[in-house]
Amino acid sequence: MGINRQFSCRSIVYLLITVIGWGIMYPASKHAVSSGIDGYYLTFIRYVLGAMLVSVILIILEGKKSYQTEGKTLLLWFFGSIGFAGLNFLTFIGIGYSSAEHATIILALMPLLSLALTCIIHRSFPDSKTSFCMLLAFTGIVLVITNGNFSHLRASSSFIGDLLLLAATICWVIYTYFANIMISVYGWSALRVTALSSSLGTLSIIFITIAATLLGYASYPNFQAMAASKFDIFILVITTLVIISWNAGIKALGTINGVLFVNLVPVISYIIGLLQGHHVSYIEVLGMAVTLIALIMNNLYMRQNQADIQLLK
Repeated sequence: MGINRQFSCRSIVYLLITVIGWGIMYPASKHAVSSGIDGYYLTFIRYVLGAMLVSVILIILEGKKSYQTEGKTLLLWFFGSIGFAGLNFLTFIGIGYSSAEHATIILALMPLLSLALTCIIHRSFPDSKTSFCMLLAFTGIVLVITNGNFSHLRASSSFIGDLLLLAATICWVIYTYFANIMISVYGWSALRVTALSSSLGTLSIIFITIAATLLGYASYPNFQAMAASKFDIFILVITTLVIISWNAGIKALGTINGVLFVNLVPVISYIIGLLQGHHVSYIEVLGMAVTLIALIMNNLYMRQNQADIQLLK
């Protein structure tokens, strides 16, 4: 029991590291796009460097043999392309059209989208308590982002940007499900899954960026844009590493329960705003409290279920 509790706490820490990284990533990506680096080249820069970094870490920690696909090259390339090319291209391009409020709210739909994917694949439904926690967490995020001002949200909407951001979130839900299978069924480490899938997915990123440039949809960033975004690029490359902790946390807590932590990403981004002098309202505090309560409730419920299963055994 003590080992299970320690393992659960460690998994929660993994996911907290992830959401902190993603919470920092969103402001950085928004600033980089606003500085003149388009979504195609921002994705290109981030994952060419990020995939190399993760791969080097894999070889150092697990050896050269771990950098073999074992006949799963096509599978890793396909889902790596969905997860890394799909998520980043659609996010960085979509955030240029849509608002920050919409971007974080759509990201917070991930638990509900994961639930839908799991239901479709397994033809089963989670119990009412887990579903309630997910809806409660999403409600809290809506309060944090909108500050109760839904008219502002409607006024700043951009249909094209919203669709792109929704598609980006769906891409990551699909990739998360795949990564969980690679870890739990085939016994691969989270680091290995991340390194190989991101490396192969980066091939698609390179091809799409070149094609978009030749077709006139993307353009090389100029020196001024790169100089203005150098710290943002550093953050975006470093935060590729949190995918390792994301895959590790999802392995232990499961997809549906693990993605609840995504609801904390907008909260982290908001805290960054606080440090920059943003005023805190009662509605925003209420929203953060509701989100945290939902996460805690779900975790306690998971622990109780695990304890009951152990007793039955």
